[in-house]
Amino acid sequence: MLLKDIKQPQDIKHLNIDELYSLAKEIRQKILNTVMETGGHLASSLGAVEIILAMHYCFDCPNDKFVFDVGHQCYAHKLLTGRYEQFDTLRQFGGMAGFPKINESVYDAANTGHSSTSISLACGLSRALWQENSPNLTVSVIGDGALTGGLAYEALNDCINLKKKQIIILNDNSMSISENVGSTAKYLLKLHTSNYYNRIKAKAFNIVRGFRIDNTDPAMRFLYKAKNSVKYFLQGGMPFEQFGIRYFGPIDGHDLEDLINVLEVAKKENESCIIHVVTKKGYGFKEAEDDPAKYHGYSPSKPNSNANSSVSFSDGFGESMKNLASSNNKVYAVTAAMREGTGLLSYSEMFPQRFCDVGIAEGHATTMCAGLALGGYKPYFAVYSSFLQRAYDNLIHDVCLQDLPVTFCIDRAGIVPNDGETHQGIYDVNFMRLIPNMTIIAPKNVEELDAALKWSLDFKHPLAIRYPKGSVKTASPVMPIEIGKWDVIKKSNSPLVLLAAGAVMVEQALMASEMLKGKGIFAEVVNCRFIKPLDNDYLNTLEGKLVFTLEDNQLAGGFGSGVLEYCSDNNIPVKIIRLAINEQFLTHGSTKELLKLTELDAESIADKCEKLFKEFKESNL
Repeated sequence: MLLKDIKQPQDIKHLNIDELYSLAKEIRQKILNTVMETGGHLASSLGAVEIILAMHYCFDCPNDKFVFDVGHQCYAHKLLTGRYEQFDTLRQFGGMAGFPKINESVYDAANTGHSSTSISLACGLSRALWQENSPNLTVSVIGDGALTGGLAYEALNDCINLKKKQIIILNDNSMSISENVGSTAKYLLKLHTSNYYNRIKAKAFNIVRGFRIDNTDPAMRFLYKAKNSVKYFLQGGMPFEQFGIRYFGPIDGHDLEDLINVLEVAKKENESCIIHVVTKKGYGFKEAEDDPAKYHGYSPSKPNSNANSSVSFSDGFGESMKNLASSNNKVYAVTAAMREGTGLLSYSEMFPQRFCDVGIAEGHATTMCAGLALGGYKPYFAVYSSFLQRAYDNLIHDVCLQDLPVTFCIDRAGIVPNDGETHQGIYDVNFMRLIPNMTIIAPKNVEELDAALKWSLDFKHPLAIRYPKGSVKTASPVMPIEIGKWDVIKKSNSPLVLLAAGAVMVEQALMASEMLKGKGIFAEVVNCRFIKPLDNDYLNTLEGKLVFTLEDNQLAGGFGSGVLEYCSDNNIPVKIIRLAINEQFLTHGSTKELLKLTELDAESIADKCEKLFKEFKESNL
């Protein structure tokens, strides 16, 4: 077995081509065996094995800087950089991250988790290397639909300004998480299936690059333009070379010999290069090849898991949206490359004329929804909380400033298991609270999510409905939705009050109240489903009470801050304890582990309530 003996990337440089192919098979098997146990991004990592092997064979990492876009593809990289023994802890609490992390290994040049960032990061690293007179290079890997993100094109546009080239590997697997969309995807597909293009490209490029142009001479500038016109005609109008980037490809991304040869040529070029590599997502594992979307993010089945005992919020949202669209022909659903992930697959099949997947372009999706609203439609943008961050300017400038009836259906809100810091949904409450015209709802269960969506049909202003990944066990009846009104789930005459915002915290609050009840301490539990506006009428009744605010997002500026501000501004004499995530980037682990880590689990909440309630009673004797 070769893989166990690879302690650093330099160890593969003495291997012959047959040994490299054998190593590729071992890497795939290790990835497959591990992910089947731990979960993770399977299909993308299987498809990128040969690319990563060729990168490490041709370059000198970590001196040469590798930047992975998103990081879905990086598992082979981790196995080749001294992390074989850790690999079985992939995405487990206290174990190895599922994405590149600079504090995990010197071989990880940057933390990545969101799409379309790699070329920008590499532009910065290239400039830093040039400033230090370093001979080393940057290699960025982009793919999984990341070229639908506008940031990638901003970075491509900057490449011509670099004094030190970078090498860009476009891993074209024709897939993002959902089916790749847009003109770029169609262009690449057409290009790499064209035999004529592949025969003529190399000859055409060699002919036209023979010109040596003096750009100070008007005649020469004309000739240069003519040269490029010929080149782009012969090459099919290559967009990358119009950015001033030397293009190679398309190349079979599973052919190690071709990959190594092209990378060696690219190293010798004087300009930035893009190497267009065609791979098959899930390569080497037939089930993943046949259904790459299913195996993009693989979760092992756990028959005894509570998460499988009820309908997930994503599935419930999808069903509710179909009902909304059936009852109202102005309902329009939008997503950003997350059709399956947000539960909209069935909706998109039933209402294809009122559905749009814009690709990885959350800012565009938000502003487009503003346009739909201006055109008389009722748009619903289904988006993960961590990705909505990318559309903050659009949210303020295009939706809220115009006070448009766009509904943001924010999936994966709050603590998100396994994916780590980049995917946590723990900021949306904080950044949305301060925006004028924005209303925020956090339903306690799938039934309340359905009620909130029905209520939203007649709401004429910007609205955010946020809900967690998976499901919860809260089965209390849903009270009619009225703006700014909370739901007292468990009434009590006790001065101890638990104000819980969001499904997970309502669930934990109810469990904590039962623990406290066993110790003779009674607490009122409130489902604070409207985070903005608050239920001021209820807050006005809190005089003389001990109040805990519970939320699974950042403490500063969150729900608890809103309660504290209102009570302070209105001189309500009340003791408020805010429980939330206290200014930290939250690591990977199960929801249970992360709730425990942040002391937001039921047991920790009950312990704090018991301790402070006793102190509260003693101080008021």
